[in-house]
Amino acid sequence: MQKYILLGLLGLCSWEDIRKKKLTVIYILLFGIGGGWLHLFYPTCSIYSILCGMALGIAMMFASWATRGRIGIGDGILIVVTGVYLGGTGNLKLLFTGLLLAACWSLGMLVLGKKKGKEEIAFVPFLLAAYLTMLAGWQI
Repeated sequence: MQKYILLGLLGLCSWEDIRKKKLTVIYILLFGIGGGWLHLFYPTCSIYSILCGMALGIAMMFASWATRGRIGIGDGILIVVTGVYLGGTGNLKLLFTGLLLAACWSLGMLVLGKKKGKEEIAFVPFLLAAYLTMLAGWQI
């Protein structure tokens, strides 16, 4: 059940990130609270794993602050919430696979001349693609 909820969250946030290049934090926080409640009744990983997954998102939020917003704070908040659902190892896989997919896409856009070096891209769709590969059992 939790994997479908997370899929819904990433789908909603992907749509919003593509359209507006912004994320609505209230939706993300509501999904995070829901994930916490789900873990009370249907635990899928330990509390330590959840905290490690959340710490990854907090580090990303710190990176957003340190880069003065070059990395979106909403992306960091979303990674905190995915850490609630996936735990530390799963969240690390999600983030690094998403980063790899985003890097390949960005490199392709640069080579084709569709984007310039400092243009923003929506990152959450790459997290969605990474999560779909995780659900399918593919390793990148």
